[in-house]
Amino acid sequence: MAKRKVMIIGSHPVKDDLIRQYQAYDYDIVTEMGMQDTYDEIFLLSDAGSRCPKEADNAIIAKIADIAENTRNADAQKKVKCHLLVQCQDTLQLLQRVDFHNSIKETLDIYPFTMDEVWAQNIVLDYEPVTVQSEKHIHLVIFGMGEAAETLAIHTAHVAHFPNYIHNHSLRTRITMIDCDATRKSEEMIRKYKHLFDNSYYRTVIPTEKKPIVRFHKPIYEGKREDFVDVEWEFVEAESWCAELRDKLRLWAADSKQLLTIVLADNDGNKNTSDSLLLPQELYEHNIPIHIHKQQNSGYDITQPLVRMAKNVNYIYDQCYNENIKDWKGTLRHAVDIDKEKRDASWDKLPTAKRFSSIYNAMTIPTKMRSIGLADTDWNKFYDITQQDIRLLAQVEHNRWSVEELILGFRPCTDEEQKIISADVTNQKDAYKAKKIHYDLRAYNDLRADKTGRGVQVYDLCLSSCLPLISKTFTEEEGGKA
Repeated sequence: MAKRKVMIIGSHPVKDDLIRQYQAYDYDIVTEMGMQDTYDEIFLLSDAGSRCPKEADNAIIAKIADIAENTRNADAQKKVKCHLLVQCQDTLQLLQRVDFHNSIKETLDIYPFTMDEVWAQNIVLDYEPVTVQSEKHIHLVIFGMGEAAETLAIHTAHVAHFPNYIHNHSLRTRITMIDCDATRKSEEMIRKYKHLFDNSYYRTVIPTEKKPIVRFHKPIYEGKREDFVDVEWEFVEAESWCAELRDKLRLWAADSKQLLTIVLADNDGNKNTSDSLLLPQELYEHNIPIHIHKQQNSGYDITQPLVRMAKNVNYIYDQCYNENIKDWKGTLRHAVDIDKEKRDASWDKLPTAKRFSSIYNAMTIPTKMRSIGLADTDWNKFYDITQQDIRLLAQVEHNRWSVEELILGFRPCTDEEQKIISADVTNQKDAYKAKKIHYDLRAYNDLRADKTGRGVQVYDLCLSSCLPLISKTFTEEEGGKA
């Protein structure tokens, strides 16, 4: 049997780790593109040595069309898997919103990512499970507002959603970002993620010796609609040595009502190290987790476990929407099997940008397990999930999805738009969605029926009821390892 072949193009410090991984799986490794050659996988690396990361991203993306034209899989029925490492959060955001041309997608199965995103995925914020009864909230404090800091903040907004918010809306995940130029940088971030911040609570704080200067923002529909964004923000304009900031860190460290995590994520790695030495001793005395960002030269798993779990997520959603529940009467049932051939075919049809929703959903499954009292290694116990758990996790999933859509540039309907869509859901809902105006961006308890006549809660309920199946199938394919 012929060995599998991978082509690695580009220069990045992670390249050595990738070569080690592919060697461990017995791949032939090629570093120059041959004309009309065959590969099982391609790895494209944005040049980390470039003086302009965005130009390096553009250069590697520009090669994709030529690669698609000149490569093919030895199995003519399969596409060539293409891992695409870019450097900038803006590039990744663009690739999550705009799909590749069909001529490229016919040949390549593309998965864009950044190493900062890989790093962010390894920071566990719910080191103590946040259950529905918990009175604690997650509080992530990030020093810095550069590329890595923004990546971590947006990743956290994607995945840090917990069931206790459902009974107490004050228990939102809080993200605090600290920078000496926080006012200007926060304005840039707020413009970039306009609809997320339009519908969120956030504040800007400038500490002073007498009284801090604080500017508050409330969601645009506060008091008119039920709150549905379970993440809040705080931007603090201060240096790490600021006395008022250090006093606040001491208070946070001693606060039994929050699960605090500190991350030093300035663009300057030396500054992160020096700032870590200035942190109040109380943080260490209370065993507060402290992470220091540095350039990631490893950590990307070429087997893509998250993608494989995301395929199961998408399959369940696809079956729910198109097939299994046409005659659904309101009784939830566990699906008993996943047709792997149908699953892969369904995934293959998805636009690159649309895949991210299932990938972010997959990222939250360990957190969801912990929130119902299971360790994220207890896959064999996941069949203990109860109807109460299902209905709880369905609401958590809707909150996660809502923040995801806001990040991707969708916004809720105005009152007038709601009236228009409600009068003709079959036609108008999709028409407004095409303009990035989403009828379902609202509180879970206020969700309406879609064109099938069913309340759209059913999709979150079915996804949640099938979490055991998603996990079971994943672990079977992992050989029993989570």
